[in-house]
Amino acid sequence: MSISAETKKKWLVKLLGAVLIVFVLGLIHAVIPHFYHTVAHYVWHRDVQGLSTYIASFGYGAVGLCMLLIVMVNAVGFPSIQFLTLNGLVFGVGPGIVISWIGEVIGIEIAFFFMRTLFRGEAKKIIQKSSKLQKLDSHCNMRTIMLGRAIPYTPNVALTALSALSRISYKDHFLANIAGKLPSVCVEVWLGHDLLQLHEHWQRFCILLVCLLAGYAVVYWVKRHKVKPMTD
Repeated sequence: MSISAETKKKWLVKLLGAVLIVFVLGLIHAVIPHFYHTVAHYVWHRDVQGLSTYIASFGYGAVGLCMLLIVMVNAVGFPSIQFLTLNGLVFGVGPGIVISWIGEVIGIEIAFFFMRTLFRGEAKKIIQKSSKLQKLDSHCNMRTIMLGRAIPYTPNVALTALSALSRISYKDHFLANIAGKLPSVCVEVWLGHDLLQLHEHWQRFCILLVCLLAGYAVVYWVKRHKVKPMTD
């Protein structure tokens, strides 16, 4: 029984992804032997300040390390909010936003590539059999992806999966990802930083939180009162 070219391609992508993950994890262990044990210790004890001090001890190397961690967790579909908060503590709000934004964009694009390569074929067959799924697929465009990415604390993996199963092009997804993730990363890094430094930035935290809640309220109100087109 011969194996189709599509099946071979999927197995190759799976193998490539597994090798890449093992290589990166092994490289970190080879360069920093006690890294995983130390990070696990701080995470287990919920010592964010201790973890930020440890990461900062790597100097300029901390930039590449934090960016790599964000890329990795996004590529495999794990939440990255804790690393965004960590970046704000280690590098400050401004640099933390830039580092987190770049890492988020790269990680999401990697996840998008793997999801589309592995599952788009099967999803396409399912979508063609359902009128509702066809309608959802047609609405998944650059604008909707960008707006979805712009909402703070939206699970990246859910939106990436929806994008991968849609007809959006790689270029449009990349542009929507770049534009959409910037405002959401700004809020997540800033809010996380001020929350953990509440004794110093409580006023700014309260203002940002009120603005965020007001934004969610506006979006909810617009959705509730959206005028539906009249049909004959």
